[in-house]
Amino acid sequence: MNPNFPYRLAIFDMDETLLGPDREISRENVDALHQLRSIGVEVVIASGRHHINIAEFEDTLGFKGWVISAGGAVVRHAETQELLFEASLPQEIGLELFHRGRAQNISLIGYHRTGIFCDAPSEWVSFYAKRTHQVPIADIPSLIDTGLQKLIWTTAPERIKELTPELQREYQGRAYVVNTEHEMVDFLNLEANKARATQELAAKLGIGREQVIAFGDGNNDVPLLEWAGMSVAMAHGRESARKAAKKISPPGPAGTAVARALELLL
Repeated sequence: MNPNFPYRLAIFDMDETLLGPDREISRENVDALHQLRSIGVEVVIASGRHHINIAEFEDTLGFKGWVISAGGAVVRHAETQELLFEASLPQEIGLELFHRGRAQNISLIGYHRTGIFCDAPSEWVSFYAKRTHQVPIADIPSLIDTGLQKLIWTTAPERIKELTPELQREYQGRAYVVNTEHEMVDFLNLEANKARATQELAAKLGIGREQVIAFGDGNNDVPLLEWAGMSVAMAHGRESARKAAKKISPPGPAGTAVARALELLL
């Protein structure tokens, strides 16, 4: 173990953390991750994105390992496909949220182990697809019946801002409700978040909490940033993430914030 870096497991969010504003991983950030791996640190991507979508970035990273996807609902190894953890949205809650969202004319996106699907095309589904790929139409209730990793409501940001606190109060103790993007609110199993997923992985690897370091920028990173032995929020990230983390990345371009943070820590 490197005495200047006493951590064995490093967890990285993707959007606005590893990925810059151009939705690419900078060479500086890639090199920083490889430096960690060279000193024996297990490097893991933890994203709200689907496992399939995260896998597309692995050519850039140059390695395949454990991946935490769907905001912490799934832990799967990218190379062996071993499934360590999966927490589906309860059927009753999923169907309730589906019908409620549809009644309010909110666009619906479902994460299933087979892919990402929408209830119907809309401007908000098209906006979402710019980050990933085309989102095919499917019968969302049937996906809920077979295990939905998460359900997304997406609509105008001002409406999401108004709805989120109300939904969090209403579903407290029943589902994990988190505002991930200005135009989106995600609904997951109460046990599905990046902290819980990391705990499962750390236990498998025999790594203690004090040996885990996490990097993130968003609301869905907060449980992980609070739980990890060491955590770094991106200086350009959400206020909630900056408050939850032990450290803040040095100022500078968003696309290389991870590299700057690791340079200081190492």
